[in-house]
Amino acid sequence: MMWRRLCVLAVLFATTSCVYYNGIYNAKSAAHDGDVRLRRGSEGDATTFFQQSAANAESVLVRSPQSTWRPRALYLAGRGAALGGQCENAVGRLTEFLALSSTDERDRDRARVALASCDLRLSHVALARARLDSLVDVRDATTAQQARIWAARAALAAGDRDAVAQYLRDVNESTLPWELVLASLSAQEFVRVESLLVQRAVRADYRDDVPRVLRDLWAAEQFDAVDRIVKQYDASRVRDANRATLHFTVGELHLRAGHDSVARMHLAMVRGLAGRDTLLALESAARLNYLAMTRAPSLRDIDSMSAQHDVAIRRLAFSKRVNEQLLLVQLFANQNDPTGASDYLAAEVARDSLRAPSLALALFLHVARDIPGTPFAPQALYAAGLLLPDSAPQWHARIKREFGNSAIAAALTGEDPGMRADFASAPPLLSVRWSETFRMWSDSVRKLRVPPKGGTNAAGRP
Repeated sequence: MMWRRLCVLAVLFATTSCVYYNGIYNAKSAAHDGDVRLRRGSEGDATTFFQQSAANAESVLVRSPQSTWRPRALYLAGRGAALGGQCENAVGRLTEFLALSSTDERDRDRARVALASCDLRLSHVALARARLDSLVDVRDATTAQQARIWAARAALAAGDRDAVAQYLRDVNESTLPWELVLASLSAQEFVRVESLLVQRAVRADYRDDVPRVLRDLWAAEQFDAVDRIVKQYDASRVRDANRATLHFTVGELHLRAGHDSVARMHLAMVRGLAGRDTLLALESAARLNYLAMTRAPSLRDIDSMSAQHDVAIRRLAFSKRVNEQLLLVQLFANQNDPTGASDYLAAEVARDSLRAPSLALALFLHVARDIPGTPFAPQALYAAGLLLPDSAPQWHARIKREFGNSAIAAALTGEDPGMRADFASAPPLLSVRWSETFRMWSDSVRKLRVPPKGGTNAAGRP
């Protein structure tokens, strides 16, 4: 009997230890790293660590809901999610934690600051400010400072600018302008954000928060403001490495928006500013290679270009994602498919996923020209017209002339396309070819993502 009790205790201890190490310990470690960055004023850098802290603590709550570590997990999960900008997950966890009676006072204060930050993010400005006003003078200096910072943002959101300086009275003098920037950003006062950042740029004052602010301004469609801020930093005495970061940030924003020529200009500047062998330069080179690839007119040209890329660039996550999309185009294009469905899908993937319009145009025209009798020929000509509008009228005329019985021709002449045979017959062909080829692609990608035995993991360690 004693032996069984000892076994049960041993298992319980091992389980508890596992819960602590795999969840709580890692969550605490990530939260500590986030707090270090908060104290340095690098709120943008802290976000990732708090999100990781929340994820680790959530694993404890999900896998061991009755664990004795639950209160600690609630605190770490809620605070991490709140300071990581994931308020939809944070509010419930923090509310449950604060409803517990036997918890550390300092943890409760930190949790209340985190909850107030979510109140503000969710536009509950008055509630946030009331909660924070009770925390600005707590004994823990770091918690009090965070409370004052968030209270200043709440005051600015409420239009009470006179209170902002009072809340930030004890903030380091060099930190105050940056807190005003972030407070104005939280209040969506974008003109003020630009004005404050331009002032920082004139003084050659740069912080790691600048790229995050630029991304937030871009998301708010303040495109001209982003460009003006970067130009002002270019004109200042900021370190080249910092300017490189800004140009990479803006270049990637333009790339995602489809502004290829502007993206190319910003990304091309990075290598000269950051040095040819830095990670930032390699990341920029990967995107410049991609932009060059999107203008290639054939898969053969793309293969030739890819063969010349540096190995270090091909190993980057961005390059791997591009190559995975390229692989899907190749698998479709290399099918011996007399229906033309595979070739048509290759063109669509090239256009929509790979975002390579020149290749997509060539593939659409290949379907119309080289696969006689396919029901996708008129669709391919119409799609080509969308990519090359100047040629659209002549291709529309050809559709009406050569494919008058097609659904596309009916749509162009104002008739009901649903009455044409290919309206019903074409979609099933696409569905079958998509399912078969996508399965092949998924298997290939899965194998490519598995690291070789004896290789290294993502951290570069065996």
